[in-house]
Amino acid sequence: MRILFISLFTLLAAGLLLPSCLKTDTNNSKVLATVYGKNLYFSEVEDMFPDNISKEDSLQIIMGYVDRWVRKQLLLNRAEKNLSENQKNVSKQLDDYRSSLLIFKYEQEFIRQKLDTVIPFDEIEEFYNENSSNFTLNEGIVKALFIKIRLDDPYYDRIKALYKSNKEEDIQNLDNMAYQVAIKYDYFNDQWIPFSRIIRELPEPINNPDHFLLRNRSIEMTDDKHAYLVNLRDVLAKGEQAPIDFEANSIRNIILNKRKQRLILDLETNIYNDARNHKNFEIYID
Repeated sequence: MRILFISLFTLLAAGLLLPSCLKTDTNNSKVLATVYGKNLYFSEVEDMFPDNISKEDSLQIIMGYVDRWVRKQLLLNRAEKNLSENQKNVSKQLDDYRSSLLIFKYEQEFIRQKLDTVIPFDEIEEFYNENSSNFTLNEGIVKALFIKIRLDDPYYDRIKALYKSNKEEDIQNLDNMAYQVAIKYDYFNDQWIPFSRIIRELPEPINNPDHFLLRNRSIEMTDDKHAYLVNLRDVLAKGEQAPIDFEANSIRNIILNKRKQRLILDLETNIYNDARNHKNFEIYID
């Protein structure tokens, strides 16, 4: 076995910019490494370096590349020696892979051009109603108000007194204050969210969240500097039916995937029928 590496000294001295320092083959090409007679040429790597890269970084990149190349060639040589001719015949697998890849790319381009991505809400609603038994919550979800505020904030006591109120006037006052002084103030666009999303914001874990949701409609926690106030305005527990607005995005994706599948099936059928009508294929099975 013959393996040739260019020395670190040579690469540094050349600054990776003086390929004249490298080994030259019979075709006057600069060689970086040789494994079992197969060469890695400087021309294969000279364009791989970003602009304004230092010599040290260039050296690190090229030595890493050469090392990976040598290891790959060694493994390939060992595989060539130890596999039977039948095992080494991968032409069919390569043809199958190429065919599958080309078909996949064509189908994706066809979908990109033809797919109707507009899904009216009544179609989402129809799907939801027809499959309502499939939309069962695997965790509790909430509509919530979350506030994180400094304990020494002068508005803290006032905000704490208002955050659980359902009165329109109190909600407006809270909104005006919290937007200005709270570190975080979020009502999540009044959308259903997993309760776990709230838990991740808290300084302490909540053990048995499902049981907690059955008994609580607010959370108050503190750490050294902050207070965490959560008003759980609405709650649905694990095992209950998920509301349509919580599942709308999932349903939209399901409908889109069904449309994609239909497009591909229609494409295959149309191509088949067109080829049959023009006698572009024959099947020799009675």
